[in-house]
Amino acid sequence: MHELPLVFFTVFTQSAVGAFVLLMIGGMLGHIDARRQTIGLFAMMCLFGLGVITGIFHVGQPLRAMNMLFRIGYSPMSNEIVLSALFGALGGLSTFGLLLNRGAIALFKALAWLAAVVGIVFLLAIPQIYQLPTVATWRSSYTTVMMVLTPLIGGGALAALFGARRLGLLVSVLAILASFCLRPGYMLTLMNVDVALTAAQNSWFTAQAVLLAAGVVGAIGYARFKSGYTVFMMATVVLVAELTGRIAFYNLWTLPM
Repeated sequence: MHELPLVFFTVFTQSAVGAFVLLMIGGMLGHIDARRQTIGLFAMMCLFGLGVITGIFHVGQPLRAMNMLFRIGYSPMSNEIVLSALFGALGGLSTFGLLLNRGAIALFKALAWLAAVVGIVFLLAIPQIYQLPTVATWRSSYTTVMMVLTPLIGGGALAALFGARRLGLLVSVLAILASFCLRPGYMLTLMNVDVALTAAQNSWFTAQAVLLAAGVVGAIGYARFKSGYTVFMMATVVLVAELTGRIAFYNLWTLPM
């Protein structure tokens, strides 16, 4: 629980980037009108900014975080910082320009697509930070896969909430189902590394599974009743589920004796 700033940082930024990319794709496919897409993109940049702000609280002396920039290309954490700053700059500038709608729309759309590409690289960079040889519970392909699923699960739900309903719900539900299929293997891998530590996270992992299942039910409910309130509840439940699962993940931190 002492890693809560990182819990919010990773889940909020990953979900925001995932939704940003899906909203861009939804707009290209004509699933969402331009104005609603712009509002959604701007909201995702606000969520991304909130995630970055919460992440700063994890740094004991934030001013020294600048030292991490000297290891760009060599340190996964340095790469993450640079990519997050680049995505924030490109995404913020493009969405603000689109929101003002004062001209140069083509330029701002191009910047938004560039931000989406940078965002995808950012998403792939985050799991690399946790492939530590000293932390056996993190050093596995499951860490990468589960963190890649977060922008699909949370991002899909948020994209649906802000207008890309069909695309967002489809991506989110498929990612949730994929996470359920992978869960037994993930749990077995963790148990083989540290039975006691993994068992201590059962309540968190169980809560995550229940909430994700509720998210699927919410998506089915929207398909039946077409209620925007249902999508809102589904997005909320899914984000809480990912936060819960991420708490369990950080609680798995251990060093060999």
